[in-house]
Amino acid sequence: MPFFKNLRNCFSLSGIRHIPGPRGLNFVKLMFHFKRDSLGALEETEKQFGEIASYGWPINTIIIYDTKLIKQVLGDKRKIYVKGAQTDEMKVVMGNGLVTNNDRRSWLRSRVIVSKELGPAAITGFSKIILDLSKKTIKRWKDSNATDLDFSLEMRNLTFAIAGKTLLGSDLTEEDARIVDEAVLYTSKMAHDHMFELFPLPYWVPTKKNREFHRHNNNLSSIVKRLLSQEKDHSDESKAASILQRLVYAKNPETGEGLSDQELKDEVITLLIAGYETTSNSLAWIFGLLSKHTEIQQELREEIQSSEEINSINFKNTHPKLYRAIIEGIRLYTTIPMSSRKNLEDDQFGKYKVPKGTSIVIPVWNIHRSEKHWKNALNFNPSRFEGVEVNRLEHYLPFSKGERRCVGENFSLIEVAVIVSEVLKEYELELIGSALPKAVSHVSLKPESGMPIKLSKVIP
Repeated sequence: MPFFKNLRNCFSLSGIRHIPGPRGLNFVKLMFHFKRDSLGALEETEKQFGEIASYGWPINTIIIYDTKLIKQVLGDKRKIYVKGAQTDEMKVVMGNGLVTNNDRRSWLRSRVIVSKELGPAAITGFSKIILDLSKKTIKRWKDSNATDLDFSLEMRNLTFAIAGKTLLGSDLTEEDARIVDEAVLYTSKMAHDHMFELFPLPYWVPTKKNREFHRHNNNLSSIVKRLLSQEKDHSDESKAASILQRLVYAKNPETGEGLSDQELKDEVITLLIAGYETTSNSLAWIFGLLSKHTEIQQELREEIQSSEEINSINFKNTHPKLYRAIIEGIRLYTTIPMSSRKNLEDDQFGKYKVPKGTSIVIPVWNIHRSEKHWKNALNFNPSRFEGVEVNRLEHYLPFSKGERRCVGENFSLIEVAVIVSEVLKEYELELIGSALPKAVSHVSLKPESGMPIKLSKVIP
């Protein structure tokens, strides 16, 4: 449990004090900064200490800003690194799903199964659901003569509807949907806040917040368990439509093994949290950027109007301008602004020894916005990716790198592409206000005050 790991850290020497980092009062100040504004604290840490910084007792963490070190952790020496201590917090919510599982054998078995069910054929099939629900949302806007909308809320509602239909299937009632949405929102935020407590109270302590956490978490687990049980009792494999239904019957093609009941529950909850929550925030930021840069918005509209509907992951070839705008938006506002790992063996970061069991934080937010890697890094400039294979860039890692790269990457990209395409066909967008909202990190990157956008119907 995270609490006992933190307790162990309190009574052990970290062995990383030889690495530069905040000490004394500066350490305390920066820890409070992380609790208040984790993105600002990442920036301040880099400003003070450069490409590597250590936070000693009691958190025993190294933050690495050097892409060579990041490549070492995620690529060259990936077999000695597992998900870090920060990820342990999410286990309370997600269980032992793909995001949090550190047992290589069971993780690999689950990944093979889940990857197959999120492959190109499945995505092409799900694209019709994404398209239909997008059109339904736009029709609602038209019917209500909507002009000013909070796209943060609108995209959250839309992507949740898509996740409910594609992931959980048609058995998700309106009441179920409300309970699941509230549970994901509350539990993920609380788990995130827990990460930045120096001495977090364990979840079993019956505080008001912890009792509320368990209520939401139990509600989420109960609904997923019920849907899995219904699927096993009544469904026909040949008619499996949702990802949940597919996973019930899925087998590893090499071993013939399926997922246990506990693994099924953990993977479905993981996909739910990692799916609609992150995708909705990506969409809010991308629409915000396009609303601020109307000339780029018009270029995309012209490309969309002259092309066929998007229905496969090949859209980066059929809609190259749209693809570049999406990956540029994700660069500027990457939905998972930091990730963590932990080494199972001693390692070496340049001249610094890194003892076994050290937590390593990868500040994706900083890498994506660094002038070391990107000319005019804070500018929204999709053309910077023209002729560039993004998967080859060591400094572009919104979906991580290596074998633990996000399994839902292609599904997320096609979902974003379809939704953006459908909205731009019907509406011109204008940002309400002079600047984009402040970005805040609550597991995924959110606009602090929503994303208010003015709609005007496209004149044929």
